[in-house]
Amino acid sequence: MGYFTRVFCSTNHKPKISGILTHLKSDGINLSVNLTESELDAENWTDFELTYDNARLPLLVELNRKGESEQLAEEELEEFFEIIGKPKFYELNKKKVIKHLKATEYIVCIQLPTNDIVDKGYDVNGELMEYLELNFNGMVQADKEGFYLRDELLFELK
Repeated sequence: MGYFTRVFCSTNHKPKISGILTHLKSDGINLSVNLTESELDAENWTDFELTYDNARLPLLVELNRKGESEQLAEEELEEFFEIIGKPKFYELNKKKVIKHLKATEYIVCIQLPTNDIVDKGYDVNGELMEYLELNFNGMVQADKEGFYLRDELLFELK
């Protein structure tokens, strides 16, 4: 069973896998992916496996862009709009989350293999989410937790 985290990005500019790896490796993390060298700079990537420990299952990283990906991004956004519901006048953080979701261009979804992950895997996921949040105008969402902006819980999912 997997645990999912997501980064809802509102920029049109998509990250390159090579850029993700360069950033993560700059923190001293030894990583590998299931792609060839030429695929690392591909503009239209949709998914890859991120291995942080050869003895563990990889993190599965998927990018779903609005208007592509068989409408997965739109379906996921609609599900979150339903879960969040309509904000009341004073629910400013809820309004902030909804505004960001409406501006979302693509979602980077990371599946963590909870039955085969160690602290280093959670750390890699955290670094990846922070990189996407800061460089691609993202907002982080974690299953059974909520929506975060710069480590601040904006809206709790119950």
